[in-house]
Amino acid sequence: MDTMDSQAICTLGRLFAYPREKPGKEDLARLGGCGKRLIPMLEQTDLLGLQEEYVRLFINSLPETPCPPYGSFYLEGTLMGRTTLKLKNLHLEYGLESDELADHVAAELEFLGLLTRLREEAEQVEEDQAEVRDHLKRWLPAFIKRVEEHDSTGFYRSLSRCLQQIEF
Repeated sequence: MDTMDSQAICTLGRLFAYPREKPGKEDLARLGGCGKRLIPMLEQTDLLGLQEEYVRLFINSLPETPCPPYGSFYLEGTLMGRTTLKLKNLHLEYGLESDELADHVAAELEFLGLLTRLREEAEQVEEDQAEVRDHLKRWLPAFIKRVEEHDSTGFYRSLSRCLQQIEF
């Protein structure tokens, strides 16, 4: 798949959020070929295994979290940097609020999916979509590399490769 539609981008966003339930085969199928390759891995793990690996990779691990899922970490060397605040303000323009920081990979992907769906409605949406795509393009390669280096289950490594299917 050369490009992803809004539904696939939103699905990727949900899959990079903390797993409160085991993803379904339907979710993975929305991602095309890269998602279908994840189905056998999903069948070999349970929800607790996904949650443990998510926490280890993205939330808390000693001596440090190996794959912080925040753009400001890669772009500014800090969390809650100016790029986070800029994205938060952009989210607010669309009436969106989240428990996650605006530059969390899951929040950015879901926002990009929304903007992709709305794009046909207004020129401003196209400009905002370009801004979010540009932000993701600047930090996702470093994030993907870290996930590929540190994922012990293979699920998040393969999922991160699906990110490369988004046309920036």
